[in-house]
Amino acid sequence: MINLPIHEVLEELKSSLRTNATLILQAPPGAGKSTAVPISFLQEAWLGEKIIIMLEPRRVAARMVSTQMARLLGEEVGQSVGYQVKMDSCYTKKTKILVVTEAILVRKLQANQTLDNVAMIIFDEFHERSIHTDLSLALSLQVQELLREDLKILIMSATLNAEEISSLLGSVPVITSKGKMFDVENIYLDIKTKQPDTRSLSTLLLNTTLKAIKENDGDILIFLAGVKEIKTLQNLLSSSSLSQDILLLPLYSSLPKNEQDKAILKSSKRKIILSTNIAQTSLTIEGVKVVIDSGLEKQSRYNYANAMDHLELAFISKDAAVQRAGRAGRLSSGKCYRLWHESKVLQQSTKPEILRADLSSLVLDLSLWGVDEFDELKFLDIPNTNIIQNTKEVLKELAMLDDSFKITQFGRDALSLGLHPRFSYMILKANDLGFAYEACLLASLLGEKDIFKNSTRDSDLLSRFIHLFEKDFDSVYINRYKAKEVITGADFFYKKLKNIKQVAKKNTSLNQEMVSVLLLFAYPDRLARLRVKNDNKYVLSNAKGAIIHEEDTLFNEEYLVVANLNAHDRDSFINMALSISLQAIEEHFSAFIVTKESITYNKEAKKFDIRESSYFLQLLLHSKPSQSTSKLNFKVLLLALVKKEGLEILTWDKKATRLKNRVNFLNHHREFVDFNDKTLLKTLDTWLEPFLSGITTIKALEALDVHAMLLSLLPWDIQQLLDTMAPSSVKVPSGSNIHIDYSDYEKPSMSVKIQEVFGLHEMPRVLNGTIALQVHLLTPAMTPMQITYDLKSFWENSYSEVRKEVRGKYKRHYWPEDPFQAIATSKTKKHMMKITTE
Repeated sequence: MINLPIHEVLEELKSSLRTNATLILQAPPGAGKSTAVPISFLQEAWLGEKIIIMLEPRRVAARMVSTQMARLLGEEVGQSVGYQVKMDSCYTKKTKILVVTEAILVRKLQANQTLDNVAMIIFDEFHERSIHTDLSLALSLQVQELLREDLKILIMSATLNAEEISSLLGSVPVITSKGKMFDVENIYLDIKTKQPDTRSLSTLLLNTTLKAIKENDGDILIFLAGVKEIKTLQNLLSSSSLSQDILLLPLYSSLPKNEQDKAILKSSKRKIILSTNIAQTSLTIEGVKVVIDSGLEKQSRYNYANAMDHLELAFISKDAAVQRAGRAGRLSSGKCYRLWHESKVLQQSTKPEILRADLSSLVLDLSLWGVDEFDELKFLDIPNTNIIQNTKEVLKELAMLDDSFKITQFGRDALSLGLHPRFSYMILKANDLGFAYEACLLASLLGEKDIFKNSTRDSDLLSRFIHLFEKDFDSVYINRYKAKEVITGADFFYKKLKNIKQVAKKNTSLNQEMVSVLLLFAYPDRLARLRVKNDNKYVLSNAKGAIIHEEDTLFNEEYLVVANLNAHDRDSFINMALSISLQAIEEHFSAFIVTKESITYNKEAKKFDIRESSYFLQLLLHSKPSQSTSKLNFKVLLLALVKKEGLEILTWDKKATRLKNRVNFLNHHREFVDFNDKTLLKTLDTWLEPFLSGITTIKALEALDVHAMLLSLLPWDIQQLLDTMAPSSVKVPSGSNIHIDYSDYEKPSMSVKIQEVFGLHEMPRVLNGTIALQVHLLTPAMTPMQITYDLKSFWENSYSEVRKEVRGKYKRHYWPEDPFQAIATSKTKKHMMKITTE
């Protein structure tokens, strides 16, 4: 057996576990922790007749790690060491170490909370922090605390934040395996080379690979963002002058097992392995001496704005870069070509999945466990409260949680299927209709990669479904392996369903319309309706937009059920969908359809247009003029109309406008009632609705006294305060009451003929004398003449010039030489002389 760095701490590890229930192990890439540590416990007394469960984040890693451990023991996998992953397992009653993916452990815990036959749970590569890893650890810790003090928990990682974990677990021992087995030289992008974009990256990868082949020996492992990028580089390398003795091998999760094994296992020929981050951890690929790291990965993110998962291209974290480089130093010294500049700043670690993923299954699992809130368990990170609550509401709509957000029997059945709640809901509803297998087939198809080798401009799921249902895989454009995988998955789900429900026999003929109905059970928020005939734009039942290629096979279909989109904030691109008829929607989804009356204002005809409209969630299906208005709730309709059209639809006379401005002026300067448009629209129920009784026409609506309605909102003492602080008018020397204009909250003003303020020295003030009014002095013809804040200065400095300019034009009016001593008047000179004579 090769002497690995981890061997130096194995005795310390075993000794610590004899006295401690929980332990943290830090070991760098290549230390051998994933294989050497578990088998070192096989002779420990605490194991007894029980087993060790080890969690691996990926199915390929689980299978290969178990195989390697079995080989170290001189056995076949399935004896002392076995594995159990989705739709694949190899273990017996004699198995002592069972390697599983995280979701498997969650199901085991939910089925038997005490885990009676388990002595230890090992969390390998914990830094990957999948949502199931966090949940598995939280549940295991509670089992250990409340039910199984003897249950041992070991957390292992190469790039673990030990302090963060320790703060969660308390003072538990941390054992560190120091040093790497072999050194890895990191070669960064030359500073003179521009950081590549997605287009130029392929060329850079090709050139770097050809250079690495010439300058190094051994196998080369290239980390790429996804399958598309793997195939692009594979084609470029195949077209280059690559030696026939070099094997070009892809490696990704959906690849057949035998193809994965070709990439992972030792070969007599030199290999270039093109991999996603599936090879980032736990896998030792013998012969790899060189790593080429694109620095990119695709992260699954859930967009809560449109309820869609999408893959997002992102730069890897510092921890991931360490893991990737470590693949070159597993069995000898090596090199890692990092295709970014050394000065580039990387995040320390990848954002945990629990903070970026759909929480539906997690929330349902917690409810089944009997936990109402996240903080009842030990989680390293807790999602946003609003996101948790929104997820609960969605599960309640799916009948999986009740009104108290407790799990229902329907929810328990959904979890038993081990699928996303959307698919579980679809299968359970389909079973009631006699289409259980079709739903299982559809769920499996949507959960796998496309079975069509080239799906360009063909988003129609039905053609794929028909091939699967009829087991017609002979076409050259079908990926036969993927198609068989889909069938295997469907049979797996169907078998699970039969364990929890009575299931009717499979249908021998296909009801094509029902396939669309089933998909709509899973995605009621993605029913799409064509906006305009012969166009490619759709509106979805979640009020979002979507588009389809103009040459797509589904182009111009009126209604679609969308299974997959490239999610964007506006107009996501439809990748997979099914056509559906309005008749099928109305027949099977009456519970989703509501009829609403709406009212619009026909300004030209001066009348209301009242329509009756049917909606599927937020999607308008059809609309027609209302046949009868006698039963309509006009109050509700009118309130909706005002909210839509705005307050301008009401009659705002001078009294109403002045009252509104006075209130808002006072509210601007001190805390007071708020009459701004936004507030008034929000409070229509308070001030407008009481006056809408009997209002059924535009004429009657326009006749409403807005001033009286607004005044009714102000109690007597508030009205008195308003009159004191912001009076509606001011009395000037002529005896006239002049209205104050409060429309400018910073500069209240009054407009007055100059003759009416003769003798006035000080400016009128409001707001307890703190704000002087801006005075607009007018000619006798009521045209603006002068604006001032200081009348005394105006009389002294400007009046004589103004008098010279205007007295000839307005001879009938009074223009005294001394404005300070003159008598203010609103009358003409003739009228003043008449009063004097009398």
